[in-house]
Amino acid sequence: MNGDPNRWFGQSLDTLTYNRNQRVWSILVTIFGDLARTPGDRISGAVLSRLTEPMGIKPEAMRVALHRLRGDGWLTSERVGRASHYSLTASGLEQSDAASPRIYGSDPTLSQQWHVVVSEPTRGTARSGADKSWHARGYIIAAPGCYLGQGPAPADLGDHLVLTGTLSDIPLWLRETMAPEEIAQAYRDLETALDGFFDIMQGAPTPSPLQAAILRVVIVHNWRRALLAHPPLPAAFFPSDWRGFTCRDKVMAALDMLPQPDLQSLEDTAAAA
Repeated sequence: MNGDPNRWFGQSLDTLTYNRNQRVWSILVTIFGDLARTPGDRISGAVLSRLTEPMGIKPEAMRVALHRLRGDGWLTSERVGRASHYSLTASGLEQSDAASPRIYGSDPTLSQQWHVVVSEPTRGTARSGADKSWHARGYIIAAPGCYLGQGPAPADLGDHLVLTGTLSDIPLWLRETMAPEEIAQAYRDLETALDGFFDIMQGAPTPSPLQAAILRVVIVHNWRRALLAHPPLPAAFFPSDWRGFTCRDKVMAALDMLPQPDLQSLEDTAAAA
């Protein structure tokens, strides 16, 4: 069964597309971030169709998503003959480059020094706004008005109480805050799907460039959505049953089985269809 070229790809895709509630624009962000994140890389509309149709994405939904990403300044497009080609804008490349080390790299090496910022007590809208502002700066909301940051404290913290030092034991309540159930479940679902994928791939034929690209995108997309939903933190910040670090190992192993295809090979496949 695993070696049947007519079945293994469909079974792999079914196993990996367990999350059917995905936004098309977000999948397109993953496609460009995985396959075309070098300046000058372009993907034609024909290739995008070949990549997304097996995922169940309809052409109209893809057109709407492309329009949105162009409007948001993430993608740019140009006509080459009768075909449209798309590429990341300078802003899109910058944002993709910023996320790539965390998505594709090993566990991050984090500073051993931390600082805590305690703000003046506030309530309601003011506190919500402060939480969003500190979160955007990379801080962890440890408690109301209390924010945890990596490294030495910057000089521009204003009228706040600031404590700097190293962390010893991370309390259980904070570890549980870092691991909300929906993110923990996302990792469990991803690990289950990857295990099923590995089973199917035993004895399967070498994927074509198009097959490898589709499976890579689905894996990276599910991984990216779980990974980027929480800050990069060492294992001490998470419960003992946290599957995020194990998922990283399995995602990297899966991507090693699916080498990133050359864009021209995908264009040639689309042109021959």
